[in-house]
Amino acid sequence: MKTFIAFFAGSAIFGCVTGLAYWFIAHEEATGTVLLGCMAAALAFAAGYAVIAEKNADLPGDDPGRPPEAAAGEDLGIFTSYSAWPILVAVSALAMLVGMLWSPLVGFSGLIALLLCLWRLGAESARV
Repeated sequence: MKTFIAFFAGSAIFGCVTGLAYWFIAHEEATGTVLLGCMAAALAFAAGYAVIAEKNADLPGDDPGRPPEAAAGEDLGIFTSYSAWPILVAVSALAMLVGMLWSPLVGFSGLIALLLCLWRLGAESARV
């Protein structure tokens, strides 16, 4: 998990630095800065989640002396390939983003659908 945390935290710092540089170079153009800030926030969230929820995880990539061949066949987790929720999350996120461009009603509906889909995806993952 150490490798995961270092990679995502480093990427979040890169996003912050790039966002600040973009802000000053693009003469305070907000769109790119906001998107780079969102990227940094998402990466920081993933790193924070790994620190808090997965602190006791023992992953093969954390041992520098272990060759990749030694990790062959290890359990990586539960993946639900039969679930419709991941594609519905993508469609809801698309509706939310398109709504930001065209109509606040579509964007708000997409946000509500996205939250509902994420809730149900989490509930389904907890059952498996």
